[in-house]
Amino acid sequence: MPEPSSSVQTPVVMKFGGSSVADFDRLRKVAGIVAARARQRPTVVVVSAMGKTTDGLVRDAQALCEPPAPRELDMLLTTGERTSMAFLSLALHGLGVSAISLTGSQCGVITNHQHGRARIVEVRPFRILDELAAGHVVVVGGFQGVSYKREVTTLGRGGSDTSAVALAAALGADCEIHSDVDGVYDADPRKVEGAARLDELGYEEMQALSRAGAKVLHAQAVELAAERGIAIYAQATFPQAGRKGQTVIRNNPAAPTGVRALHCDAEVVDVQLSWRHDPSRGQGGGQSRGRLARLVGGLGLRYLQVDERGARGLFSMTGRDDLGEVEARLRDFVADIEDGSASVELRRDLALVTLVGAGLEERPDTVELALTQLEAEGVALLGMRSDGQSLGLLVSREQGEVAAAALHAKMIAGRP
Repeated sequence: MPEPSSSVQTPVVMKFGGSSVADFDRLRKVAGIVAARARQRPTVVVVSAMGKTTDGLVRDAQALCEPPAPRELDMLLTTGERTSMAFLSLALHGLGVSAISLTGSQCGVITNHQHGRARIVEVRPFRILDELAAGHVVVVGGFQGVSYKREVTTLGRGGSDTSAVALAAALGADCEIHSDVDGVYDADPRKVEGAARLDELGYEEMQALSRAGAKVLHAQAVELAAERGIAIYAQATFPQAGRKGQTVIRNNPAAPTGVRALHCDAEVVDVQLSWRHDPSRGQGGGQSRGRLARLVGGLGLRYLQVDERGARGLFSMTGRDDLGEVEARLRDFVADIEDGSASVELRRDLALVTLVGAGLEERPDTVELALTQLEAEGVALLGMRSDGQSLGLLVSREQGEVAAAALHAKMIAGRP
């Protein structure tokens, strides 16, 4: 990314993920990167918890209380980011760099009152501006804020990305997301041979990839960047030899149509809750449907559909272990329907291969090409979901990686 001219000191927000600050050795290296940046321009740093700290805290909480009380869990989990920000500030001081660490509440990140998956409603960056004016590097604990009721809240997994974008928007700053990969690839390079880094990607395509399960950027962060017009520069914290680069995510109306990237989620459950439709149920049925909509709306289902016959969606188990809780909530709902007309069915052992690209709805050949390639590889299609930016193909879990590799070779790497 080009540097601004010396006469325009545009701030930069640099976000470092948990793997980048997983131990003291990496923390010191990150401190060196930040110190060099701070010599060029005002710098704000957003950090995640070190390594797998958050996972460990969740397990500890579950050992004491299952399920953990949401308010207390938020209070606990934010200690991971607070530890990271304090350690990084200390490391910067060790390099002779003046730095100050701030929590989400101290730097003015205001959220709604939803514990565990709060959304940012406002950023009041006055404290950050004061500290930058005083010549400090500001190190912020990501993933957290404070609600309008003055309660500590968390933004959900990957929420440090959202923190960084929100701060960049409030400060008029550039936003860099540093992680263990050198940008966004058109497929998972660890699983798909020939996967290549994308130099540029539009907001909607990146959102579709994030919703499909790609872990490079948090979907809410991309949504916020699109709303505020903030370009995101995704790059590696510690680039490997010969792989130094980045992906710029921004408004890109000139992007080519067709499939740009794909993602394979190898652990998906098809969730279907239905009841026998009886118009004579009248208002009671409407009330049940309202309860159903509220219930499934908070489960994180992809391709969610709700109508008078029930609800259906796909539940990703990647990085989650709460399927039992989800199933229990659904069955409790079914049990509450007194006439016994409701039922719930979960189909496991599925994988979802999601094709992403601008204008897929305008390319009817996309489905035909995909189905032809799956058939050629002997992969059985078990279901299909579509929207304007993505086409989701359900296959058996054991055939997920085969399908992803075949579709990438034909529709992305082999595209003229």
